[in-house]
Order: sequence, then C-alpha cells, then structure tokens
Amino acid sequence: MPFVMEKGIMMITLLLLSLFFKSTQEHDALHCEPQNLTINSSGQMILLTWEDKPSCSALHDVLIYELEVFIEDKKEYNDEVAVTPDQIESTHSWNWTSYLALECASHSVRLSSRYKNHKSRWKQNLTLPVLKTSENPEVYPKDREFKVGSNVTFCCVVPEGEFFENLRLTGYPREKMNPIPIGNRTYALTVHLNQSPKDSCTQVKCTTNTSENGACADIGYPPDVSDLKCETEDLESVICHWKEERDTDLPIKTEYQLLGSLCTKEPNGGCSQKVQVDVGCRNWTFTAQNKFGKVELSDTADLTKRVHMFPPKEVTVSTLNARNVSLEWRWTKQQYNHLNIKCQINISNGENTIIEKFGVGLKFAVLNDLIPDWTYNVTVRCGTTQHFWIWSNYSTSVNFQTKGDVPDALDVWMQMKDNQIIITWKIPLANQSHGHIRAYEVTWTNTTERERRNRTKVVLNNHSLALSLDTAEEYIVTVTARNINGSSSPSTITIPSLNPDIIRVNTSWIIGSGGGFNLSWSASPTASCGYIVDWCPTLGQCIVEWKKVPPNDTKTSIFSKNFKGGLRYSLSVYACTQGAPVLLERREGYVSEENNPEATSLTARNLKISSYTFTVKAQTAVGECGAAVTTYILNSLTDYYLIKVVFISLAFVFGLLSFITTLCYRHWTCIKQRVYPTIPKPVLTSQGEHRCLSRHMDHCHHSEADIVDVLELHLGAGAPINKYASQEKMPFVFAQPPKGYHIQPLKKCTPPCLTLTTTAIPSPSGLQSSPLRSVFPNLSYNLIIERGDKQSNSGPELQEGTSLEKRSGGFQPQVHTETFSVNQEEEDAESPMSCVSTYILLPQSPSR
Repeated sequence: MPFVMEKGIMMITLLLLSLFFKSTQEHDALHCEPQNLTINSSGQMILLTWEDKPSCSALHDVLIYELEVFIEDKKEYNDEVAVTPDQIESTHSWNWTSYLALECASHSVRLSSRYKNHKSRWKQNLTLPVLKTSENPEVYPKDREFKVGSNVTFCCVVPEGEFFENLRLTGYPREKMNPIPIGNRTYALTVHLNQSPKDSCTQVKCTTNTSENGACADIGYPPDVSDLKCETEDLESVICHWKEERDTDLPIKTEYQLLGSLCTKEPNGGCSQKVQVDVGCRNWTFTAQNKFGKVELSDTADLTKRVHMFPPKEVTVSTLNARNVSLEWRWTKQQYNHLNIKCQINISNGENTIIEKFGVGLKFAVLNDLIPDWTYNVTVRCGTTQHFWIWSNYSTSVNFQTKGDVPDALDVWMQMKDNQIIITWKIPLANQSHGHIRAYEVTWTNTTERERRNRTKVVLNNHSLALSLDTAEEYIVTVTARNINGSSSPSTITIPSLNPDIIRVNTSWIIGSGGGFNLSWSASPTASCGYIVDWCPTLGQCIVEWKKVPPNDTKTSIFSKNFKGGLRYSLSVYACTQGAPVLLERREGYVSEENNPEATSLTARNLKISSYTFTVKAQTAVGECGAAVTTYILNSLTDYYLIKVVFISLAFVFGLLSFITTLCYRHWTCIKQRVYPTIPKPVLTSQGEHRCLSRHMDHCHHSEADIVDVLELHLGAGAPINKYASQEKMPFVFAQPPKGYHIQPLKKCTPPCLTLTTTAIPSPSGLQSSPLRSVFPNLSYNLIIERGDKQSNSGPELQEGTSLEKRSGGFQPQVHTETFSVNQEEEDAESPMSCVSTYILLPQSPSR
C-alpha cells in the first residue's frame, strides 16, 4: 500500500513537470521573434539579415521564418526560411532579386516566425529608400549590361506635374512597346532583348508632355566558344584551340584563362601555356569571360599522342636531273629529330600528285619519274607516324625545272590511199617532246631486203609522209623525232601487202551518239599488242585519226574535236600484232544526222554564176538509195535587175500622173476660172408654147460680194433637157437668189421666138463691176435668129444700149429684152420642155 502511494505520487510529479515544461516551451514559442533586422541592396537584389531572440534557444524543433515583399504597398513575393535548432542564436540572411530597379518604386519587407502552431506577429516592415525624382523623367536601370535573350523591365519615373506619354527602345518595333503603370508616377516596360545593337548601346527613352530623357542599355552576347581541343606543337607547352561562332561588330573585351591562369589569344587562334608534357591523360580547363557572361570548357587528352608539328623550313632542291630530284629541309624544334615522321610531298605540274615518305627525324626525299624539261611546284607537310594526330601546315613552295631529255617515242599509224601509203604520227605534246622538236626522220625498208634502207627528213610543221611503195610487198617503216638532246626511240610500223587474195571485210552501219561513236567488236587471238581503231570521213581528202586500245578491251568510245554532224565517217578496227596490223571490222555512220526526214526542200546560198548539178539521196540505216539528179544554170542577175528597175520607174511615173490627174479633176472648175474665166451665158426664155432653150453656165464659187451678174433658170414639167430630168411640178433651180436681190418675172415666150433678158446688177458695194460688165460695158444683147431661109448671124448682134441711170436709191440696172427665132433643126435638136415664169435676180432697194 505505501509502495502504491509512492508510485502514484511520482507519476503525478512527472505529469506536473511535463505540463510545466510544455507550458514553458509554449511560452518561449510565443516570445520567439526576429530581432536586429537590417536591409541592404545591390543592384536589383534585396539583402535581409536578422537574429533570434534569446527565448528561441529553448526551442527543440525547426523554426520557420516567413517573409513578404511589397512593391508600392502591393504584395509581390513571399518566402520561408527554415532554421534548425543548431542554427538558433546565429545570424540569418535572405536575398531576393526584383524584376524592377529599386529606384523605380518603394520595396518593403516584413518578417514573422512560426513554430509548430504558434505564429508571431509581423515585425519591422523595412522599406528601402527611393531616390527623389529630378525635374526631368528618369529611366532605370542605368549603366547596366544585359545579355541578348533575356527579359528586362525598364521603368520611367515621371516628375510631378507632368504627364507620361511613351517609353520605348530604339531599334525595336513601336507596336510592341506597351508600358503599364505601377504607381502614381512610375511606368514599366518589359522587353525581350533579341538583338545586339549596331551602335555602342541601345537607347531607352521616356517622353512626357514637356520633356524627354533616357538611359543607355548595353546589350550583348557572352563568349560563344565551343569545341575545345588541346595539343602540343613543341613537346614543351600545351596550346588549346576553340571555335568562336559569333562575330559581332562591337569590340567586346574577352578574358581567357587556361588552367586557371590568364593567357593571351595567339594570332593562330589558340591559347598556350608552358607545361610538362608527360605520358598520360590530363584534364585541360579553359574559361572565356566578358561583361555579358562566362563560359567554361574542358578537354581530356594525352599530349604525347597529340603532336601538331610545325611545317618544314627551308625546303630546297639539292640534286636536279632530267627525271628525278632530291629535296632537303630542316626542323625548328630539336625534339622532332627523335620522332617517327611521315611527310606528304605535293607535286604540281598542271595536275597535283602526292607522294609520302617515312623516317625518323625525316629531313630529305627523292622524287622519281619526273617529266624532263618540265616545271614543277613542290610543298611539304609532315606529322607523327605513331599516334598520328594532324598534318602540319604546308611549307613554303619551291619551284624547279627538270633537265631536258630525248623525246618520247612517237605514236605512228598508216593510211592506205590508192597506190600510196601515208605514214602519219601524232605531234608530241609538251610533256612528250622534252625540249623543242627540230625535225622528224622516216626510214623504210622492204621486209625481204632489210639491209637496204631508205631515209628522209620531215620538217617540223609536217607530221605525215606519203610513200609510193610496191603494194605487193610488205614494208617496215620507222619514225623518230629529234630535239637538242638527241633522237627519240624509234617507232616502227609494218605496212601489209595488198594481196588480192586477202578476204575483204564487210562494212556495217553504226549510229553515233553523244557527239561520238560507241564501238565494240569481237576479240581476236591475233591481237597480241591490243587494237587500233582509226576513222576518217568516207568521202574526200582527210587526215586519218586513230586510237590504241589495250589487249583486254574490245570496246571503246570515239570522240574527236574534228567530228561534224551530217558527215559520214568510216571506222576501221585493226588487230595489233608483232607484224602488220590486221583489219578486223569496218563501220560507217554519222555522228549526228543533220537533214530533217520530213523536209522536202533545201536552199543553197552564196553560189557563183555557173552550172550546177544537184543530187538528192535518201539516207537509211542500211545506206543510200533513191538518187535524183537535176542540173541548173545560174545566170547573171543584171537583166533581172534592169527589168526590175524599169518596172519600178514606170509604176512610179504612172502613180504620179494618176495623182496629178485626180487632183486636177477635183479642182478643174477653179483651175478653169483662174486660167480663162467663162463669160456668163444668157437665160433664154421661149414664148408661145413655153419652150425654152437651156444653156449651161460653168461658174466658180466666189464670195457674196463677187457675185454680180446672176442668171437663173426655172424649169417646169416636161421632157429632160441636157440629160437632166425634171419631175412633175418640181422646178429645176440652178441657184438661189443671194441676199439683197429679188426675183422679177419675165413675160412668157412662144415658139419660134425666144426672148433673152439680161439684167445688169451692180456690185453691192457699188465699187466693183461684174466680169461681164468689165468686158462689155453698158451693153445689151440683141440676138436675132431667123427661121427658114433666113441666114442667122454667126454671133449675136451687139447694140449699144442705154447707159445706167443714177438714182437716189443707188444704181438701177438697165434691162434689155431681145427676140430671136430658132429654126426647126435646132428646136428638134434640143429636147423641149415647158416654160414657167423665169426670173432674173434684181437687187432690193436699200430701204429693205
């Protein structure tokens, strides 16, 4: 019983102690707060430091500090900092970088602690000081470097009393510039920097209603280096190379480090440092840094396996011959004398040829099989044989010319024409003559009389010789070329005899393609030294061309700069033997056919005066057929041209006369009036049966003032007169009365008497008389025509009439009426027509 009571007392005591410690810990948690808060800034970064209150030391679990950041009293960011029990009573720090420059707006931070379920109050709301604005708008951040590809926020602080208008960057599109307000006087613009400026910096400009100001943003790229390769050139140092992709127009200073030490970029683009070159791999680190960023590269290599040799120095020709030379050079590094080296020698003589030489410390090489009297250019590069890494650069080139030698053996062939054998050879090329060719020598002998040789020299410009030989015999012909160094090796060809018993080969057809001929034939066991293919135009004189084919080939392609389309060629295939060549096959064909098969005519131009015979044949795959022959005589063109000139002249004269005739016909009235004006005819009025005699008066158009004496004839119904037909009840009027004149009726007339009434009308101006009056002044007509046996006068009888009387109203015309008779013949000659009242134009009185 006492034991039980004692145990209960102990449990109660422990429980009370536990409650005490728990209440004490909770009390300490309630009083655990930050103290000694400080706030600082660096650029756009906020740095906050603080300490724990002493009451926090009693905590045995993680303590959490909560932080909140405000920009212009607007919560922008929140964060937490965990403090373990072993970190309590130490100084704590926290930093945060704002997207805004701290000068743009006020930034404040507040802090509280949280332990389990207990949280303290917010303590000490710290605010960074904001610079006062000036009289002009200010742009932030200032004097900062920005990397291309980053997002940057610029702000403009507007002075009091001014209104914000615009915030922009030079070189960026205006439509993408959308500033937003973040305070009463602050506007922010976030821009993605996607380009490097062409000038030193990019201007950021802020505009208000009264002023403009800005800042300079330095935008660029960090070093763009990659692909680091480290090697050794002298076995005493390491040199590292890299690729630098981006090349900007702005000079940006870049600092390079190799193995942690500064190094200077060498002209060849590398960075070197003295090191101990040992066998084994090593890590080589390289750093490139500028104001926009830093890049670090590394490479792992065994430098003994990465030897990049320097090029050979002072390459010279020590021995010079016709077909070989010796080259020598030296090394600038003594270590190379102990290396296994291989060198490539690049020999250029119009074409490049590379040969390789090997040796320890290799310093010389012999070049063989060169062309005599030929110019060469040689360069050398080398590398290590074992663990080859890379070739050195080529040495400086050396030029030399080999010594001359005798020409190479000529390429000789033959051509059989009628009873002649033409020996021909190809002109030696420059790399075959080995010096200037002076002459050729041809010798020939009968195979049965070899001791008897014929010899002749051929001048340089010729490369063929026609020989008149006995075609029944076989001959051996030798040709040599000679230069200053001597004669070439003899080229020999055997001329076969033209034995009529030899079987002739048939000629087959071949079709050209691609500007040449593709030729193939059956192999011949007699072709011990190969085959010869020659070709020549089938008709006319020609110089044969040929090509030699190796023994193992039975096909070849034939091309020549002398080939012409539309010209038929004969091709022959020979077997090359120890004796005379043997003809195997013969072909004929065209490189390309030129007459269109659908064509039915051809024009021959630039022919001379002569007689020509034209033959037209059809060409088919098996040959020619259907020849048609015609003959033409081309005469002089003199007669043709003469006739042509005569006809052209006659045509011109006819055209000119036609033009003049047409012109005169259209203006004949005026021409007649100008040359000999007509006298006006009188108006004849018949009496009795109203029969009138019509007289036609030609006249020319004049102005109204010129028309003085006017005659007018009115015709009634009746028969046509002078081919003019009058319709019934339609008067035929020759002229209308001009202004200022009236019509006076005349008395009717009856046959056989006719009355002629003439009225003299003065000119309206009174100053100019009519043409009639100018010829016969103040006259009246008395025309008397008698019928029957009476003989009429040959012309009208002119009687002097009464002169014009002057009146107060102007001149009045004096009218005379004369009567004359007309005989029956004249009356029958004229077609009768009934008369109506005939009028004479009289001037109106001035009062009207």
